[in-house]
Amino acid sequence: MSDELNESIASIEARLRLKEERLAALRQKDDFFTQRFQQNMQALAEIMPHIYESFQAYTPKNQELFLDQNGDLNIDLAPEKPLYQGDVKAKALAKIKQVIAEPNKTVLDITRSKDHPARHVFYNNLIQDELDKGIEGLTPLTEIPDFAGSVFFFGIELGYQLEAFLSLKEVKHLYLYEADADLFYYSLFAIDWRGILDKFNQDGKTIHIIIGLSPKELSQKYAQQLTENGHFMAGMTYLHVAYISPEIQAALDYFVKHYSTQIMGWGFFDDALMGLAHGLKSLPKSKLARITRDESGTAKALPNWMKDIPVFILGNGPSLDNSIELIREVKDKALFICCGTTINTLSRLGIKPDMHVDVERMIHTAQKFEFLEADYLEDILALSVDVMHPDFFKYFKRSGMGLKPGEAITSLILSKARASGDTSEYVQMNHSGPIVANLALSFVNLFGFKNVYFAGVDNGFKDKTVHHSKHSGYYGKDGKETGFQTFMEEKLVARPGNFGGEVHTTNIMDASRVQLELMLKQLHREKGFTCYNLSDGAKIEGSIPVQPEDAMILDPDINKEKVLDVLYTTFFDKAPEQITSTDTNSLISKDAFNEVVAFLQQGWDESIRTREDVCRLFWTQYRTLFLLKTTIHNHLYDIFVGSFTYSAFAIIKSIYTYQEETEAVLHSKAIFDIWCEFLQEMPEMADDVSQFVDGGSDNMRLLYNG
Repeated sequence: MSDELNESIASIEARLRLKEERLAALRQKDDFFTQRFQQNMQALAEIMPHIYESFQAYTPKNQELFLDQNGDLNIDLAPEKPLYQGDVKAKALAKIKQVIAEPNKTVLDITRSKDHPARHVFYNNLIQDELDKGIEGLTPLTEIPDFAGSVFFFGIELGYQLEAFLSLKEVKHLYLYEADADLFYYSLFAIDWRGILDKFNQDGKTIHIIIGLSPKELSQKYAQQLTENGHFMAGMTYLHVAYISPEIQAALDYFVKHYSTQIMGWGFFDDALMGLAHGLKSLPKSKLARITRDESGTAKALPNWMKDIPVFILGNGPSLDNSIELIREVKDKALFICCGTTINTLSRLGIKPDMHVDVERMIHTAQKFEFLEADYLEDILALSVDVMHPDFFKYFKRSGMGLKPGEAITSLILSKARASGDTSEYVQMNHSGPIVANLALSFVNLFGFKNVYFAGVDNGFKDKTVHHSKHSGYYGKDGKETGFQTFMEEKLVARPGNFGGEVHTTNIMDASRVQLELMLKQLHREKGFTCYNLSDGAKIEGSIPVQPEDAMILDPDINKEKVLDVLYTTFFDKAPEQITSTDTNSLISKDAFNEVVAFLQQGWDESIRTREDVCRLFWTQYRTLFLLKTTIHNHLYDIFVGSFTYSAFAIIKSIYTYQEETEAVLHSKAIFDIWCEFLQEMPEMADDVSQFVDGGSDNMRLLYNG
């Protein structure tokens, strides 16, 4: 035999002996580990049954377990690459102490707004002034204090770091993510989960265990959990990476990259009242999207041949210009849904869309129609949402609106309709923001179209000065920006391009891309759905990149008037009379409104001395607001939650700024007092909701080259 072969045999024999020794050691503690596993599974069955069910008959792929010198479990993540080198609990504790001393955390700043009429903005600016003043002589808080409001573990491993952390710190909201289900399974043998679960299974504390999800799914799940716990704590969340693997790193990277996108969009009080004012005035002028069913319970739908019609969603991005020739070629074979200011661009090019969609509630959304001929607009089907400015609807003979999720007017329509016995299935337009293409795709989902093309839906640009179609109103006759919108000072991020390379995008455009992807994921559940992206902008998962000159549309010509008639009668009907015929004070439940205002001003007395006290106060207030969602007053949650979140976030940020806890809490009371001043104004503001119909400015008329 060769020396190499002898060495190979010896190596194999050594590994076998090591494995036998490890198995023998594990067998000696079999009773202990079995009992712990059973106790932990019983705890999961009682407290987290969904996780219990996932691991009830689980078989791990990695079975390279062994014991350290103290009899604690360790595991080889790869050959000769153990999770821990040496004493696992000592190493875990040492790592946790280092993390506590030098933590990573989320960073979120709320900026001031200048020359904005909203009272929310006025008070938010006062709060920012108070934060900026700070407290002289105090020490910046650089480590995790004894009580942490929110902690996120990327990686649970065998649980030793979690156990060590919780032995040293108290946590209100604990988020645990483990990409490797094997490791969580083995943690059920390694640590006492019963004690951890019992500790968090009490009012005011929450624990969220997320296992095996992709980075995008993890962020979506986290966003859902924030809705229950309150977004106000999210901006001060401590992050810990327990171990590094490609999956953990990918999840962390995605989480950080999309953090502000996934937790922002809180809304605010004045904005909620504006949505109410607009909706109450717009409902009599339009029709509401709803689903009707036949006697068998089957939802009425378009005929299959209509569902197969090619549908173009036309955005006003720079690459719209690349698709103009194709749009003209297939104008009789496809339906065209026009987004926002694209209507002015198309009019300039002599192209008329079949449907027009808008989502932004401000009056300038309607003002752009002033540049267009009445006969160009009147027979286009206009589509929007229930917060749209009432002037929008006067330009069209036919219009329809869906319900925008998270809006007070939406909650009001649904709750009042149900309370009066109206069982109509009014449609909430999921994933319909933040910009117009999102709402357009949401309507595509409602109508059941299966053959979709994006053109000019760029969600980004390659040149800061070229951010819309060159034919759009954002540029003058000289080709330069008119001043209506510019991105020269905008903070941009890079994202993969649809045809390769990268594009620059804003946070709102990036959020739009994410929502388009979520809607496409839902649409792809339908058999035969296809989406082609002709846009030279950001890559959109769920769509197929196709250059406009390569698009093959050989469908027959269609009777567009017939299609739109069927679509309109199938999916739209009058708004519920209970909303349109009731006075505003009764609709918004003014007495209950005033009770909420009074409640939110209470609670901060001499007993509030610690960070935990402050977090408990706002948790109690938020949960009271959140539970309104289960009552006929659920619209009050939507009215108050935005401004509440801004104020509570600022206070949480303040108490975690300085080491000196008592002084930090006292300083934060000044912010609470500012918030209470705003609360005291709210009842009078809500006495006449109609005053919140947006009056706008002349920027559109003066600066937009429509």
